[in-house]
Amino acid sequence: MVESRRVHLPLESHAAGVDPYGEPDFPDDASAPGAVLMNIALVRIADAPRATLADAGTLLLRKGDTVLVEAERGVTMAIVAFPSRRQLVESRMVPRILRRSDEGDLKAEARARLKEAEAVRTTMGILRTLSLPAKVLRVEISRTGQRAVVHLSSDDRIELRELGRQLNIALRSRVEIRHVGARDAAKAIGGVGPCGLQLCCNTFLSDFAPVSIRHAKEQGLALKPERVSGVCGRLMCCLVYEDAFYRSQRSLFPKPGKRVLTPKGEGRVRDVDVLARTVRVALTDGGMETFPVDELLPAPSVAGSPASSP
Repeated sequence: MVESRRVHLPLESHAAGVDPYGEPDFPDDASAPGAVLMNIALVRIADAPRATLADAGTLLLRKGDTVLVEAERGVTMAIVAFPSRRQLVESRMVPRILRRSDEGDLKAEARARLKEAEAVRTTMGILRTLSLPAKVLRVEISRTGQRAVVHLSSDDRIELRELGRQLNIALRSRVEIRHVGARDAAKAIGGVGPCGLQLCCNTFLSDFAPVSIRHAKEQGLALKPERVSGVCGRLMCCLVYEDAFYRSQRSLFPKPGKRVLTPKGEGRVRDVDVLARTVRVALTDGGMETFPVDELLPAPSVAGSPASSP
């Protein structure tokens, strides 16, 4: 009997003792004609919000191994989050693992972190000298020290030419300055949101979806800046998570101001609670009552007025 074939198994299921050179997994059909068989490991690069797949080549890697990865910002150190395994991937555009790191690499990484901390202080000093209203998020220095990337955040547009010239002299390397907005600044620094959890942008969000005050209105949230804003000062990204649910459920509720029949008589809808599936009604006879939405009926139209419907 032929064993069923699979592809893209959850990486969480990879045990540390799995032999990556055993029988590879193949798809049941040709649904991914561009897939390539590679020895893949999941690695976490320093300062990166999420782990990423990397080409392990011929290396047999286990969880917890430290490796050197050829990433976008150059060769950097990473930790293996899940062990290597041969599998089909749909793209070859993945970072390449060069080799396992040794004691010399660990010392070089420690020196680079010290240089980055010193570069942050140097950049802050130059910003004060030039009276530029910007905040230093972080500085990335390559292992060779020949390239530095300075991440800045500011509310206003600033002139970077003189800043770049002085940084080139002070850091003695080729400096690239990246000016980011408030959301990207929060993503780079990280923090804890009003929910008590680590910021979404710093953990799993790869792109920022457009957020408007309409999302807060649809969910019946108090339109106060401290209630709907994240640590970046912008509208919280999580407002869009349940937007589709609220929009679909709103059609099942009568709109505020509509006349309805309740078990206690006729009244007008004041507001609705989508999650609790209740409606607060101002009764014609006086008083305010809350009813489950299933107990309400449209009020009959009054002669000479347009029909009312939920």
